[in-house]
Amino acid sequence: MRFRFIKKILASSVMYCSCTAVLAENSLEFEWDPYYSNAGYYISLTDEPIPEIIEDDEAELYDRLIDSAFTLPRFLLFEASINPLPMLGEYIRDHHPGTYEKAELRGDLNIVQAFTEGFEEPYAVSLFLGSITRFVKPGEKIKTKNRGYTGYLASFGDKHIVNNTYIKDNWYELEWKIKGDQDFKNKTLSWSLRVGSKIHDHPDITDVIYFGLRRNHFDAKSDEISWFENADIDYKIELDNDNFELVQQSLFINKKWPAPFGAAKSAFEFGIGFILGKRKYTGSLDYQAEDFRLILRPSFKF
Repeated sequence: MRFRFIKKILASSVMYCSCTAVLAENSLEFEWDPYYSNAGYYISLTDEPIPEIIEDDEAELYDRLIDSAFTLPRFLLFEASINPLPMLGEYIRDHHPGTYEKAELRGDLNIVQAFTEGFEEPYAVSLFLGSITRFVKPGEKIKTKNRGYTGYLASFGDKHIVNNTYIKDNWYELEWKIKGDQDFKNKTLSWSLRVGSKIHDHPDITDVIYFGLRRNHFDAKSDEISWFENADIDYKIELDNDNFELVQQSLFINKKWPAPFGAAKSAFEFGIGFILGKRKYTGSLDYQAEDFRLILRPSFKF
């Protein structure tokens, strides 16, 4: 306890937290992304303002958010989300099977699947209970997206995606997570740390407990040749709920190259990853399962 107290005193020399500038209030917010889009309604459980954090050190930022996990929940968030590209993959396979077959390069490798893989459901409804923090930077406009979350998330849905095919499945998920987004003039940073369990009504989809870690970073002014700078990593491991045997794991790595001539926050990106493991599906779904699924995501960030 003494070491943590000293650490916080030293950290205060490079960052500070102000809780007087922004009042807490209920709000409806939207976020668009080709892989994950959502609408959320925020409800404040207290009259206290949303805490503001001004800081640059990434490690200290995570330390602050972990500390907030031990405070009483102050916000409820109702969220409805859809996954547009995974839904598009199912649509192409179901309504344009000829096009889908032509996208198959060899064996189990299909380009449509590779570009739309990575999400197990087309949509979800979620409820978050926990703490919310706002990130600000001197001289820049405050954005609603610049927030950190620590708390519990319950999610529900009635469909599952296997190889671009919808499976009827009432699923339920409960997790504890720390996540956040920083979106400043020349730099963005997002992260997520989560531990949870996912239960499926379908008897041939394995119930799992899991651990997930994600970090996305972009600095338009950085010219370092490094897999830590301007790079993303997303890793998840799943274990059988009953016997803790390995069910599935996934890894996705993305690299960004800032655009030349000082074009702010523009970059070419190329991401590659895989989903490994066949024990996720049994019985009637065993034929759908593949030991290895490739993920490809080239894009241009602006």
